[in-house]
Amino acid sequence: MIGKRVGGRYQIISRLGEGGMAVVYKAKDLILDRLVAVKTLRPELAGDEEFVRRFHREAESVASLSHPNIVAIYDIGEEDCYYIVMEYIEGMTLKEFIKNYSPISIDDSIYIMKQILLAIGHAHEHGIVHRDIKPQNILINESESVKVTDFGIALAVSGATITYTHSIMGSAHYLSPEQAKGGTATIKSDIYALGIVMFELLTGKLPFPGASPVSVALKHLNSPMPYPSDFRSDIPQSIENVMIRALAKNPDDRYEQVTEMLDDLTTALNPDRANEQRLVIADPLPDKERTEEDLEKTIKMTPINNSTGALREQKMKPSSKKTQDEGKKKSGAKKWLTISGILILLITAGLIIGITVLPKLFYVSNVQVPDVTGQTYGTAKQTLMNRKLKVIRTDRVSETIASGKVISQSPGKGVEVKENTEISLTVSKGASKVAMDNYVGYSKETVEEALKDAGYKDVVWHEEESTSIPVDQIIRQNPVKGTKVIPSKTILELTYSTGAPQATVPNLRGKTKAEASELLENRGLVADFSEGDYSDDVAEGRVLEQDPDAGSKVNQGAEINVSLSKGSELKPKEIDQPIKVVYPNSSDQSENPSPIRVQIYYTDANHTEFPFIDEEITETKTYTIPFTINPNEKGSYRVLIDEKEQKTGTVDYPRSR
Repeated sequence: MIGKRVGGRYQIISRLGEGGMAVVYKAKDLILDRLVAVKTLRPELAGDEEFVRRFHREAESVASLSHPNIVAIYDIGEEDCYYIVMEYIEGMTLKEFIKNYSPISIDDSIYIMKQILLAIGHAHEHGIVHRDIKPQNILINESESVKVTDFGIALAVSGATITYTHSIMGSAHYLSPEQAKGGTATIKSDIYALGIVMFELLTGKLPFPGASPVSVALKHLNSPMPYPSDFRSDIPQSIENVMIRALAKNPDDRYEQVTEMLDDLTTALNPDRANEQRLVIADPLPDKERTEEDLEKTIKMTPINNSTGALREQKMKPSSKKTQDEGKKKSGAKKWLTISGILILLITAGLIIGITVLPKLFYVSNVQVPDVTGQTYGTAKQTLMNRKLKVIRTDRVSETIASGKVISQSPGKGVEVKENTEISLTVSKGASKVAMDNYVGYSKETVEEALKDAGYKDVVWHEEESTSIPVDQIIRQNPVKGTKVIPSKTILELTYSTGAPQATVPNLRGKTKAEASELLENRGLVADFSEGDYSDDVAEGRVLEQDPDAGSKVNQGAEINVSLSKGSELKPKEIDQPIKVVYPNSSDQSENPSPIRVQIYYTDANHTEFPFIDEEITETKTYTIPFTINPNEKGSYRVLIDEKEQKTGTVDYPRSR
């Protein structure tokens, strides 16, 4: 089984344990992503109708219960084997806990017992007798939280007339005296088993050990309960009295209800009970047989006949006197003759009356049982009462028969019975209610898969925008988790997230900064402006680029990156700058004027202090320098006459485009 997938969703991880009826595995629910326990009926028992019924009864019994101290049932099915999917408990059985940690403190023992009593009390309130209470069927974790499990042979209280012919179901060491004699298990039988669990929890021992189920059963019937304080001296008398009462041989001497036992245990350590005297309940004489072996599996055994034969002593009567007064003899004879005559007459009259009158008085007619299946209980009851038959009602969950209608009857249709015979009617309680699973937090796809075979009347999906919950995740459900529902009559509503509210990004290109801000704000979006590149197409200060692009779907509140154009890009320009050099002696008309030396240096985008001209002149002259000026920069020049700086100037970048 390890590695196998059961029911299409439960991946078997490891083996947890086994019993006479089933094997339990640890598994993972692949849909709801949680650990579960999967109990499978042994293959060799799949053909045994009694065990299959017990297996289904466990699921039906626990499915009707919802209590923190009872293992929850999640699923039941049949796939190559019968299986039940249950809550997985990280821990051990109470039997292992006792073995590992005994002696357990008084306070811890009371804390554990209270949880067990609450669980069994809850089952009793719902009409279910466990019938197999023992430490092996109680789970406990590290924090001492208790879970009762294995309702495989549980029986409805209302089904108290049901018996197993010539057999007893249960575990011998925890079997009540009335069960050992073949009687029906009742609430008080569970109370007796709880008393033994409490005894074992406090002392680490069983009150009635034995070599065989029969020897143990005989001790339950005949041997007085050993006092727990004989095994552990620190047990308060008030605590011991709880066990004495729970383990009374006569059910009438036990607690009426588990709640009564719980109340008694809860107050046992109160100061006003510190000096409590030992409770005395009459028990049979002790059976001295003792053995060590514990046979604790759930068994099926023949009831014990507890009647015993006894020899009776015969006593001889003394002989009469040989001498008697003759007168007295005659007188006595006459009296006896008279009395005898009267007696004969009375007997004769009685016989005549018995033969003629009494048969008519006590004769009971035969009645043919009618078929009342499918009728409402009221109609069926009236039909049977009209035939002078009595009615016993048993309620049972049914997935197919409407609530309040008769599922089956016993005796069946056409059987002849005497008037006043009891007819058992099994009446439908309607479909079984199950605890609603939690779907919140799971993806829509996962839940859709899980609901394929859930059997709900309808599943309605609702969409809802959310800024905090991921897309397709379930936000809420109705009915909510844990609600008891009948799937076939339930409409399940699930609301899932469609993510944050969406907005379409508008086209911002060419818009001014103010226009872009307004457009985005109107759609619940936020602009994040930045300086962009040069553009010959988009004027400076207008939107050049955006991210995401126009038409994209984004969550409301998202930021849109907007780049503003710097306009056309400025380029270096060529400028011819004229520079006039005046000859100082221009009025001199001599044939041979004195020359002057002219040197011009300039700086622009391509040159630095570059010599433009170095020559001698004898007259005024204009020079044109070809400047290359970068945007936002300047050019410069220097004019030297006879190696002396005479003139400087700058050339600006032209602002016109």
